[in-house]
Amino acid sequence: MSGRNGRNESVEERLDRNWNELMQELRVMQTGAQILAAFLVVLPFQAGFTSLDHSERVFYLVLLVFSALLIVLLITPVAVHRHFFGQRVKITTVHMGHVISKMVVLGVGILVAGCVWFVVQVLYGTWIGALIGGLMMLAVVCLLVVLPRVVKPSSSVPVLPTRGAD
Repeated sequence: MSGRNGRNESVEERLDRNWNELMQELRVMQTGAQILAAFLVVLPFQAGFTSLDHSERVFYLVLLVFSALLIVLLITPVAVHRHFFGQRVKITTVHMGHVISKMVVLGVGILVAGCVWFVVQVLYGTWIGALIGGLMMLAVVCLLVVLPRVVKPSSSVPVLPTRGAD
């Protein structure tokens, strides 16, 4: 059986492939999210943490809770897959995983930008932190939301030279 994508695979094989690709993408994002969460978890145990003002501590708390929720969101597709295992509802599981992975991509971007914002704010003050953090947030939106919507499938495929052309 051949699908629209030119692969010779059954619906079940396509779903299995999609699920495996989705899990690999989530593994890549999980590493970054866990590293940032670990950074946030150990931060209060550093000597300089006590010098943060109230607003910086609130900002920190928001980042910490956001990173924890992001990690839980990252493992949600696995929990759902385990719950529905053997019930022949892989199409639902793959679709749900796809939706969650799109949320996680944006969440990881926001977490990275938020951490940069926080660090710059602590080091250089509120205004510089807001400027750099705001620019980081803009970059996240441009790269993770806008760019995937503007790139056309045909424009992302490199043109290979023909034989004999140099």
